[in-house]
Amino acid sequence: MSAIKRIPMSRLILLFILVLTLVACGGGENMTEPPAGETNAGNEGAGETEAEEAGEAEPSGEQVTIRFWMQQDNRLTTAMEGLIASFEEAYPNIDVQLDSFPFAEYHQKISTAFAGNDAPDAFWMDVRTASLAEQGALMPLDDYITEENRNDYLASTWLEPTYEGVTYGVPMHQLTEALYVNTELAEAAGIELPTSLADAWTWEEFDEAATTLTQRSGDVVDVWGFGVQRQLQDWSVLPVVYQNNGRVLSDDLTTATGFLNSPETVEALDWYGDLFAEHGVIAVEPIPDGFQTGKIALFQAPSTFRPVLENDFPDFDYTIVPLFRDEACSVMTGGWNVSMAATTEHPDETWTFIDWITREKHAQWVEESGYLPARHSVIEASHTYNEYPWNIFMEQLQECPATRPAVPAYTFFFDTFKQAITDIAIGQDPQATLDAAAQRLDAELGG
Repeated sequence: MSAIKRIPMSRLILLFILVLTLVACGGGENMTEPPAGETNAGNEGAGETEAEEAGEAEPSGEQVTIRFWMQQDNRLTTAMEGLIASFEEAYPNIDVQLDSFPFAEYHQKISTAFAGNDAPDAFWMDVRTASLAEQGALMPLDDYITEENRNDYLASTWLEPTYEGVTYGVPMHQLTEALYVNTELAEAAGIELPTSLADAWTWEEFDEAATTLTQRSGDVVDVWGFGVQRQLQDWSVLPVVYQNNGRVLSDDLTTATGFLNSPETVEALDWYGDLFAEHGVIAVEPIPDGFQTGKIALFQAPSTFRPVLENDFPDFDYTIVPLFRDEACSVMTGGWNVSMAATTEHPDETWTFIDWITREKHAQWVEESGYLPARHSVIEASHTYNEYPWNIFMEQLQECPATRPAVPAYTFFFDTFKQAITDIAIGQDPQATLDAAAQRLDAELGG
């Protein structure tokens, strides 16, 4: 039997030290370090322990590609490409593949992608978040969102991306509407324009202004007193309900009867329908480019309508005033949020990208996109939002925000509400119309 060769104790000690050294250094071949001083997007100088305590993601360091989808628009995609370039420079191990689709196709593209198990890692989502969350298609984000990050947002911005108390999206920006006024027509008619939310037109005053600005040649309308960019949609009409202290659904969003057909809601939509059927100050069918071409005097549209006018109609003279009000002020708010697919293979890298475009580069994004900021810090850091015309939008956004109902069956709600208000606009009885619509919603929502 051969003798066992003994290893000198000094060599054993050296071997033990070598093993410890390799373990401490990581020993991996793909451990690419983040850029110096940036262990996470926008968290310069923070160490690993600090990032973990804050609930932020730590990318693996592996070379990965994540897919990101958004709405297609030349201005928006150009702005996003700039954000992605800055992200890839800060995180060279993460490539972002951007795809965009026209709004009319976007939600169907998302649904098809999830149905085919081919969802992007991150993507824009709006009030329809609840539908995807109910299906289990979205990644919960509460463990990623720090308290400091959450509190920096306007409180209303979290309503649409939250479902049953869980957060499934991070606000990209905000949006709300105001009234664009043809300055020349208003001056010629001697109409005094409000300059702040405090002196916004009441319903009666708005009726008078829109009627005065409507011009007819016999039965032909040459200039309509009023027009709406998002014609007969919940986005533009729901504020009328809320201004009259009405509601459309119960607090748990399951019941419409007693709310959509309540006296307050019926009264509000009766008044709105009279703008079409009785006063005749607005056309039932939208008029393309009606405001820009002088065929509409007062035009309800969001802040993103400004870049359209500035770029395509630079010589057009217009004034922006607050939306009309009744018992209370109310304007619709919302916008795109960024969600993460539950199927992503790279959740930490995807979160790092989401955090970059929604937090680190938020100020740059709103400046280049034309949207409104959603963060207190960005609003407070710029004088722009305290000055005309941005102050008109921002005052409304902060003082009287309203949101669409974030129900899983939102598309059904949208279609039902749109049909009801359209029927009222062409002269059908508001109470009977809303009674029937409430019954249909109850059956769908489970009330």
